[in-house]
Amino acid sequence: MPWRETCSNRGSNPHTMDLSKLGEFGLISRFQSRLKFHSPRVLHGIGDDCAVLLLDNGKFQVLTTDALVESVHFNLKYQQPEKLGWKTLAVSISDVAAMGARPQFAVLSLGIPQTLPMEFLDRFYKGLNQASSQYQVAVVGGDTVASPKHLFINLALLGETFEKKVFTRAGARPGDALLVTGTLGDSAAGLELLKTKRKQIDIPQGLQRKLIQKHLKPEPRMETARWLAQSRLNITSMIDISDGLAQDLGHILKASGVGAELWKAHIPLSKSIIKAEKTMGFSALELALGGGEDYELLFTLSPEDVNNLNIESITQAGPPVTQIGVITATKGIRLVEVNGHKRLLQRPEGFNHFRDKA
Repeated sequence: MPWRETCSNRGSNPHTMDLSKLGEFGLISRFQSRLKFHSPRVLHGIGDDCAVLLLDNGKFQVLTTDALVESVHFNLKYQQPEKLGWKTLAVSISDVAAMGARPQFAVLSLGIPQTLPMEFLDRFYKGLNQASSQYQVAVVGGDTVASPKHLFINLALLGETFEKKVFTRAGARPGDALLVTGTLGDSAAGLELLKTKRKQIDIPQGLQRKLIQKHLKPEPRMETARWLAQSRLNITSMIDISDGLAQDLGHILKASGVGAELWKAHIPLSKSIIKAEKTMGFSALELALGGGEDYELLFTLSPEDVNNLNIESITQAGPPVTQIGVITATKGIRLVEVNGHKRLLQRPEGFNHFRDKA
C-alpha cells in the first residue's frame, strides 16, 4: 500500500504517522529509541555529523554515510554527472571535516535504473575520482544494484582525527562566540538559478556561474578543519551547514542545551547573492538562514580564545571566518537587527527530506 494511502487512514490507526510532519530528525529519534545494544568503543553514536569510535592508539575514528536520491537531492536535468560524482564524496568529507578529522576510506553503493546510459556512469566516476584524488580518499568497495526508476547513491566514509580530540555538536556554552566560514545562501541561490531560464535574468554570467558552482560542486572545508584541529583554540562545538544556518545551529543548541543570538548585519553574504537578490526577488538572508547545502563550517569558540584566533592565518587555510553571533543561556535563536531589536526565529527550518524535492 502506498505511503500516501496509509497516511490518509491515519485517523483510524494510531500507529501510522505523517512523515512530512515527523521529519528526518524526528524519524531518527524514533529509530534511536528502539536500538538497545551499545558498544563501549562508541564514544558518540546517533545524533552528530559522524559516529566517533575509540581506537587502540587513543585516537578517534569517525564514520559517516550519506544518501543521494534522484528527484530528492538532485535533478538530472541540470546535474552534470562529473559534478554529481564529486558531490557524492564531497558532502561526506564535509561531515568528517566538521568532526575535526581527515577522511581516509570510502565505500560506494549505487542503485542504477536500466535507462541510465553507461556514458553517464563513466562521467560520474570521473568526478568521483577527481574528489578522491584531491582529498586523498581511497574508494575501496561498495555495491551496485538495479533500481526500478531513479538513480540512488549511498557513500560511507571512514576517517581518523588529526589529534587525540574530536569536535561534536555538544559543548557550546553561554558567552561562546559563534563563527562561520565563507558565505551563506549561495548554494540555494544557485539552485534557484538552475530552476529558472537564466538567459532572461539580468545577472552577469560570471556571478551566475559562481552561485551554480557552489550548488553543483561544493568544496568541503578540510584545510580549515585541519587548522582548527591542530590549533590550541578551545573549539567547544562544530557542525557543517548542510540543512541551512538556522536548522544546523539548532542542532548545536539542542545538543548543548543553550540558545544563541545571530547578528543579522554580520551574516556573510557574497556579492553574487546580493546581486541575484535584487534581480530575482528572493531574500538572500532567508536563503542564508534556511537554504542549505553551503557545506561551510559553523563552530563555537570560548570567549577567552576569540582574541587568539588568528584570522589571517586561518584564512590562508581556507575561506574567511566571520563571527556571526554569541551563545546565550536563554534557549532559542534570536536574530538581532541592525537597530538592536531582537526577533525570535519561531521555527528554524532547513531541508525536509519528506517534504522538499530538488
